[in-house]
Amino acid sequence: MAWNKLKSLFVVSPDGSAAPDPGAGGEAAPDLSGLDPALAKYLVPGAEAALPEGTTSDQLTGSIDYQNLYDQAGIPNTDEVEALERFLGGLDNSLPQSSKLAAAKAFLGAIGKSPPDVLTDAERKIRVVRAVEAQKRAEVDATVAELQAHIDDLQKQIDGKRAEMETARKDLESVRGQCATEEARLQGARVFFGAVDGISR
Repeated sequence: MAWNKLKSLFVVSPDGSAAPDPGAGGEAAPDLSGLDPALAKYLVPGAEAALPEGTTSDQLTGSIDYQNLYDQAGIPNTDEVEALERFLGGLDNSLPQSSKLAAAKAFLGAIGKSPPDVLTDAERKIRVVRAVEAQKRAEVDATVAELQAHIDDLQKQIDGKRAEMETARKDLESVRGQCATEEARLQGARVFFGAVDGISR
């Protein structure tokens, strides 16, 4: 279920209505600005987390298989969060918030779970997700730094080659000047001695 639909249970717009659900598809981080302060205490604090043992770089590229990472982390495959999301996704949007919350509580009771079970399941998974983001950021930072160093080295080589080209052009101009001077001297000699030869005949 889209975050915005779940958010509509807890975030209230300034006019008192539930926050609208613009639909899924957004990649931006969820906006928690309208969250009731009494509920904000349930947010998992920002803390460092470690990747599950055996995680490879390939697992952090492209479409990430979070369930596989959760399994690697030893998180019980109970899927409380996903089950509750599916249930809430099937509720009528027109139901009042209190009815949705009561229905969610009844659903958890029916599957033998409680709100703390969902909180624990979500927290464990959040820490894995944060570890994924932190590891990927570290990998990309290292890659970017390495590539930038390579670019800088190539730029030095380019600058050096450009300097060589400029030196070659200056050498050409010097040779051209010398050749022009020497040719002028020789042409002058031809003209002068040609004239002398014409007189002597």
